[in-house]
Amino acid sequence: MLLTLKTKIWLTVFSIVLMFSFFILYYFPAQEGRQLLKNYNSEVQNLANTVALGVKIAITEQNFQGVQTAMEFVKDDPRLKYVSMLEIDTVWNADHTRYNKKLSVFKTFPENEHPATNARSNDSVIVKKVPFETSLLSGSIMLAFTTKEIVENQRKIRATSLLVSGLVLIIGILLGFWLSRTISVPVLALRDAANKVGQGDLSQRIKKTGKDEIGELGKAFNRMVRELAHARQEIDKTNASLSTANESLSSTVSELKSTQALLIQSEKLASLGELTAGIAHEIKNPLNFVNNFSDLNVELASELLEEMATGNYKAAEKIVKDIRDNEQKINNHGKRADSIVRGMLQHSRRSSGIKEPVDINALADEYLRLSYFGLKAKDKTFNAVPIAIGIKTDFDETIGSIHIIPQDIGRVLLNLYNNAFYACAERSRSAVNENRKQQDANYEPTVSVSTKMAGNHVEISVKDNGVGIPQNIVDKIFQPFFTTKPTGQGTGLGLSLSYDIIKAHGGEIKVETKEGEGAEFVILLPQ
Repeated sequence: MLLTLKTKIWLTVFSIVLMFSFFILYYFPAQEGRQLLKNYNSEVQNLANTVALGVKIAITEQNFQGVQTAMEFVKDDPRLKYVSMLEIDTVWNADHTRYNKKLSVFKTFPENEHPATNARSNDSVIVKKVPFETSLLSGSIMLAFTTKEIVENQRKIRATSLLVSGLVLIIGILLGFWLSRTISVPVLALRDAANKVGQGDLSQRIKKTGKDEIGELGKAFNRMVRELAHARQEIDKTNASLSTANESLSSTVSELKSTQALLIQSEKLASLGELTAGIAHEIKNPLNFVNNFSDLNVELASELLEEMATGNYKAAEKIVKDIRDNEQKINNHGKRADSIVRGMLQHSRRSSGIKEPVDINALADEYLRLSYFGLKAKDKTFNAVPIAIGIKTDFDETIGSIHIIPQDIGRVLLNLYNNAFYACAERSRSAVNENRKQQDANYEPTVSVSTKMAGNHVEISVKDNGVGIPQNIVDKIFQPFFTTKPTGQGTGLGLSLSYDIIKAHGGEIKVETKEGEGAEFVILLPQ
């Protein structure tokens, strides 16, 4: 059965609520009750030790009034059941050849209590005995305290636990409604609108946009669709104008400049479109982890109920720890999905032209993954490449953050990655012979990305072992409108825009290539 995102959110919330409710209702009160009883036993034992010590000192000093005072030390305690002084008598046989020791009650407070010398603790009373020995008299102090206070405290703990459990349930229900309303509904609306835009309907808009990341994504989607529609209209108008323009060369050049400006904007929007295609796959991965661990927590919650019912608290503690670990993983993957959405929003915004500190390793890795999945979603033939394309990364973790315009550098990296994957795919297809049965076993298409420090600059390398670039056109690849791709697959503006962006950052972009063996683009950015 296919579970919707809304259903999974509710299952996750209720599994957490049930786990905490049973912990609060059963495990916590039992633990607190045992701790209260343990502390109470210790307190009674300490009082018995104190009375026994006072009695011993008084008898040693032959201060029999002190014996009375020592026994009355606890008389004002409302929990006192009785305090007795027991003495040990020696009973000889008739011919005085052997004897037995007899324990008898010497004195009790209050006097109306008549405890047995072998009294023991039970549910209603705690009994502690402390022996003493002097030259005049030996025996023990027997102190008994009622457990009414403990019982009352345990009742209060259970009542508090029930109240807290009810509050947790109410909060869980409210949280479920809130999560369902703020996550499931907007995501489904965005999915449906994106599908229609993919089919060519540019009239789609997200009507309700909140103030959170999902709401910002909806606004970015609306802005993207508006700009795509505007770009389509402008391009259509320009094409119509160019088709009818035969007057003069000057008018043709003027029209070409106008077209160039529109195509530059279209190239930027195309990169955003590729990111949009890949974002669905990137978000699906952490959401799958969230769903899997949520399902696992539901099973663990059932096991927790069984262990609690049988009184196996050690196993229950282990299950609670497993559930807590799973919740941590759910939180981590949720943050990962949040990071992907923020990255999408960051790319969708217009460039502010203001540099800011950016983790270049994270930026390079993020756009590498988005390029790969974006191409898979956009180009169906990319999935049919005969030999799978591998990815290798080698990032220098000591670089840290550098001051760049992240949207612009992201477009540069996205363009280089797309070209690298395209080159590897072309060579992979050509590695199949005429009858398409035997592949070049020695060829493994790979795109490698690395970063390192090079003096006062950060070096970013994008390398592929694809078809390479012929030497006779290497000097032309950074010119506007120059492309080696077939008609309709490239505008020839990607490398030109990349060159301008790197120069504007005070950096440099270089290329090393060998036809038939691959190419390497190296970007140098000031730190």
